[in-house]
Amino acid sequence: MIKRITIAVFAFLSCLLTRAQQKEEKMNVTGKVIGDNTIVLNRVMIVNKNTGSGTYVGIDGSFSISITKTDTIMFAYSGYRTTKISFKDSTYKSEYLLAVKMDPLTYQLKEISVYPVKKLSDVQREIEQMEARKKRVPRVEGANAFASPVTALYERFSKMEQSKRKVAELENEDMKKNVLKDLFRIYIKYDIIDLNDDQFDDFIAFCNLPDHFILHATEYELVEAVKARYAKFVEMNDYVRHKH
Repeated sequence: MIKRITIAVFAFLSCLLTRAQQKEEKMNVTGKVIGDNTIVLNRVMIVNKNTGSGTYVGIDGSFSISITKTDTIMFAYSGYRTTKISFKDSTYKSEYLLAVKMDPLTYQLKEISVYPVKKLSDVQREIEQMEARKKRVPRVEGANAFASPVTALYERFSKMEQSKRKVAELENEDMKKNVLKDLFRIYIKYDIIDLNDDQFDDFIAFCNLPDHFILHATEYELVEAVKARYAKFVEMNDYVRHKH
């Protein structure tokens, strides 16, 4: 019984010794580094993570290095993902031949929309068009109501007429928003305000500029009104951020 235990212990120690020897025993690794579409990459840096030592592959992408089984090797190249190789869990061999494939870095960018900055004269023409369109919104006038009360009542309560008015009002509201957004882009260009496109709708709602003011205000009055509301908008948003 004692003899069997002694043999088992000896075998176990021998195994540990063999593994320890293999860990320290040198391995020669040769190969070539390739990139996307099998393009040969040269000047790739090879770094032994365990020892900190490094070298470069040749101009043809080939390399030959000596490492131990426990070493981790890193291949680094600008514009490509760093590739790590380890032989820790591999069967020990004195020679290895590798083809190292490196993948290019990819970035997922947020989709953006680019809008041209219009001239102030173009925006002024849009305001004039907005005024002309606003006059075309179907409505029941007082004089018509007295002249033909039946027609007036029909137009006021008819679903079709209500739909026409609603569509016209929505179209006018969209036009108003587009006019203001074009104005904001001009003001941003000249450092009057500082917003991104994602904030435009919130700022338009915050400004709540009356249609009559937009249609009849001077350029100076519009600028001053937007500046004043912008200062309040920034102040309020800073307060909300600090509060939360």
